[in-house]
This record gives sequence, C-alpha cells and structure tokens, in this order.
Amino acid sequence: MIRILYVVTFILFSNQLINSKLYAQSNFQPGHIVSPFGEKIIGEIDFGNWEKTPDIIKFKHPENPQKIMVYSSQEIMGFSVGGEQYVSGKVEVFKFVSNEGKIERGSEIETTMESIFLQKLVDGEKTLFYYKSPKSKDNFYFRNGDHFQLLKYKKYAIERTVEGKSRTVIVENKFFQGQLTAYLTDCPKLENELKNVQYKKESLRKLFLSYNECIGKEVEFQKQEEKIKTEFGVLAGVTITNLNFVGNFHPNLTEVDYGLSILPTVGTSVDFILMRNRRKWKFSNELMIAGYNFSGQHINYKESNLELHSKTDFATLQIKINNMVQYNLKYTSFDWFFNGGISNGLSILSTNSEFLETFYFDTERSETRIAVPTKRRIETGFLFGTGIRKGNISGEIRYENGNGMSNYPSLLSLTHRLFFLVGFRF
Repeated sequence: MIRILYVVTFILFSNQLINSKLYAQSNFQPGHIVSPFGEKIIGEIDFGNWEKTPDIIKFKHPENPQKIMVYSSQEIMGFSVGGEQYVSGKVEVFKFVSNEGKIERGSEIETTMESIFLQKLVDGEKTLFYYKSPKSKDNFYFRNGDHFQLLKYKKYAIERTVEGKSRTVIVENKFFQGQLTAYLTDCPKLENELKNVQYKKESLRKLFLSYNECIGKEVEFQKQEEKIKTEFGVLAGVTITNLNFVGNFHPNLTEVDYGLSILPTVGTSVDFILMRNRRKWKFSNELMIAGYNFSGQHINYKESNLELHSKTDFATLQIKINNMVQYNLKYTSFDWFFNGGISNGLSILSTNSEFLETFYFDTERSETRIAVPTKRRIETGFLFGTGIRKGNISGEIRYENGNGMSNYPSLLSLTHRLFFLVGFRF
C-alpha cells in the first residue's frame, strides 16, 4: 500500500513539474569571445561550470540577445566567462585506448591531433593550460612560442619477478618532468619541486606560480582550485511506515495486518557539494530521529477445542544515519532534486512483546513473551526520493525499503517507509 501511495504521489509531483513552463538548461552569464581577428566581443555565454572541457559554447550578442550563436574552437580564438579563461588551439591530446578499465601495458605514450579549447590555469611569464577530454583524461600544456606543448605522462603496468613469482607492478612514465626542467631552466631554485611535481592540477599550478615568483614576474591570472563546499541544514516531517512479516512458522506475525504507523521525524544534515557542473552533484548525509509503532491481533484455531489469541506490539525509536548521492536540476526559480542511498537505523528504545492467551476447553492460560525471538539492533535500508528547493527551503518525498527488526533465520520483517520532509539549509 505504501509503495502504491509513493508511486501515485511521485507521478502527480512529476507531472506538475513537467507541465511547468519553467526551463533549466541555460545559464547565460556576462563574458566575451575573441574573434579570429583578435577582436574582443562582449556578450553572454552559456556557462556550464564544466567538469570536462566543452567542445562548443553558446553566445548571445547584446545587440541581438534573442539569437544564440554556437562556436567551436575552430571558429574563435578563445572566450572568458564565470572567472574562467579559454584559448583555442590545435594540439596533441592523449589518445583514448579502450582497455575495459584496466591499466595499459607499455610505456609508449600515444597521442592524436585535435582542435580544442584549453583552459588557463596560470597566466604569467610561463603559462599553464588544461584540457579534460570527454573520456575524463587530464591533459596539461605550456606554450612554446606559438605552439602548445603537451606535458606527457602515463601510468602503466609491467610484469616483474618478486621473490621468484611474477607480479604486476604499476609504474609511471614521467616524461613531463624532463619537459618542465627544460622549460623552466632559468630558475635553479625549483629543482626539488620539479623532482616531486605530480601530474595533477594543484601540483602543477603551484609549480608555475613558484616559477613566476622566482623570476619576479607578476601573474596576470590564475584559476583558483574549486574545493568541495559544505552546507548544513535541519529537516522535519512525518514518516509513514508499513510492516510485513514473511515466514512459514509464525502465523501470529505473518497473518496480521499491522496497517500504517504515522509518526513525526526530525534531523540534521551536512551536504558536500561538488563545485563543477553548476553544483549539480552532492553527497548528502543525515542524522535523524525516527520510529514506528504497531499493534496487531491474531486468532489461531489449532483444533476444535484449542484457540490461540495473540496480541503483538512493536515500537522502536531509532537514530538513523542516511548517506545519499543527490542530483539537482536547475530551474529558473528553484531546484528539482533526486537522491538515493543507504540508511542505517540504530534502535535506542524498543518494544517487542506478544500477549498470548490459550483457550483449551474450559481452561484459559495467558503469558507475555518476546514476539520476535532474535531482534537486530541496526536496521538497514535503501532509499530514494525527490523534491524541490527554493532558496534555503526544501520539500521532499522519500521512500525507504528496510530489512526490519527480525534477525531470525525463518522470519523476515520488511519495512516500507514514506517520508514527507521539509528542510532548511544554512
């Protein structure tokens, strides 16, 4: 029942958003392009806060903002938007070799020539450029006269004999260190940095900043490394829980309809926001207080003169830790988000009892006992949900499927939960 309720609510919620006239694809911000003749043209560029370097950009000229122009690296000399600067060039790019996720063998570095946009990381006497391919491979460059020189690097696997046994060892071809030593030769102070530099954004950026400082040249531009942003919040709402038992030897539990438990829930959250791609991805973590409360009755006619009347009570108060991945769709005035992950609920208060009455002819006997013989302390579940956020306030619908309380081999206890939550982010 609770799953049907979730699906119906989700469909109605989705239709409302789909029918909305709001749209979420563009993000035009002030910027400029550089024409093939070196002319700087001011306008607006659709800024994607790109994780991977774009192949094309969309541009609006202020004199005709209704018309969107599309440019590739072969049509303009560069562009600037959102605090990022790009130049065009025909350069060597690491060749993608499909190897089913395995590290390649052999130290040879294969490249291909492509026309691309390169992002400036440091612009000074010596300039560092960056390109991230569609296959998520990092490429770094420096300018050598009118040409861009690829800094070459490769991690590969080789076979070595260790203690008489053949083992696969991962090694590195650090050809780029020799390139940089020759390129930055007029600053002997960098010797140690050059030996230890890694083929990573931050490491190379620091090296080029150190060089420009060493020769006394001011850096005209540097792209600051965007770090993960932390966001805190609180949330509150209600949780609707459905409990089902499955097993062959416990009719006093499996044949009972426990209905729905509706209780309040509160919690806190901390989100780690990935800054690239317009902050669409988050790692969301929550600490919540939630619970459920059920009572059920069952009559078992064992024989014509033997009846077993059972009344079971289950209640729990849990500290729940939710770990989720969240994806956000950016609309003009709000965000529509989806999340999914796992939940672990630690029971801190619980009731697990059965009041059993036995009627045999004229004899009546009663006892109170434990309903579920072996009860787990931590319940684990999978959850997913969707919601909208406007400013710092959010509303969310979330479904959770948990393994319940029973840790008894012949008895499963399945919980299905629906959360209606309102949140506030600081």
